[in-house]
Amino acid sequence: MPKPRLLTKQGHIVPDWIISSDELRQLLRTEPKPRPLQRMKRVPLKVPKNKLLIWPERFNMRDLIRPDLLFCRIYCPPRYRIRKNQKDLSAVEWARFIHAIESLAESDIPSPTYEEFVDIHDRAMMTSEGMMWGAHGGLKFLPWHREYLAKLEARLIMINPLVSIPYWNWVEDRAIPAQLSDPSDLAAWNITRGTSFNSSLLATATQISTLMASADFAGFSTTLEASPFHNRVHILVGGTMATSRSPADPLFWLHHAFIDKLWADWQQTHPGAVFNPPNTSDTLQPPPIMTRTVAQVLNIQSLGYVYA
Repeated sequence: MPKPRLLTKQGHIVPDWIISSDELRQLLRTEPKPRPLQRMKRVPLKVPKNKLLIWPERFNMRDLIRPDLLFCRIYCPPRYRIRKNQKDLSAVEWARFIHAIESLAESDIPSPTYEEFVDIHDRAMMTSEGMMWGAHGGLKFLPWHREYLAKLEARLIMINPLVSIPYWNWVEDRAIPAQLSDPSDLAAWNITRGTSFNSSLLATATQISTLMASADFAGFSTTLEASPFHNRVHILVGGTMATSRSPADPLFWLHHAFIDKLWADWQQTHPGAVFNPPNTSDTLQPPPIMTRTVAQVLNIQSLGYVYA
């Protein structure tokens, strides 16, 4: 039996969104085995739910018939997702981000789950197989984490299309964002923080300027990953952030978004810099979350986002 069709007023035939019984059986056969989930209790929203609207104020019947066209009209290039400085987020934007993170950690969420994202970072640091991926301690550190954040952001967008990952500029704003520091939230998220965060040990503007002046990618990447930059923030925040399961803490994504922004800014000021060694054809690991090559993540606009 042919699949049902929707007929518009103009007489155009538009495929609907119903799958056939054969397709459903095929999906059930290929569905991955369930994985353990990150246990994160839902924290009450700080703003009314009716402010978390994802629809524009106006849309027409064509948008309802073909929601893919509506999505593309709003989000497809040349329109880019904007990753904002966390200090500039409104209460509603914060609520959207936290709500999407919490939703991804719910027990009935489809794969890939929040726990699956945490798991591959854990494996990247703690298993011999994962160490071969080059996520840390090598020149794939920046490309690997750019792909990692982009895939998490894509997953959050499936929950709310208005969500993007904010960044925490710990050079200018040296306190951990208050919106991610409520003790009751940390307990609900089943994460811990250290008890002696010392902001005076964070990198300074002068150190950032010296870092950004480096003309060599290898030197820039190696320096940025080490202290007083990437590594030191993980250590100073402490608790879960100081472990291989650091992405379980939502602060991880803001920290790494700033690391990614620094790389994007460096790329802007060094347009002729060569990525070395010549491994741009390597596919970042592991699938099915990590799928792009190094070359495919070198340009943030090709991934659909920019930094404000």
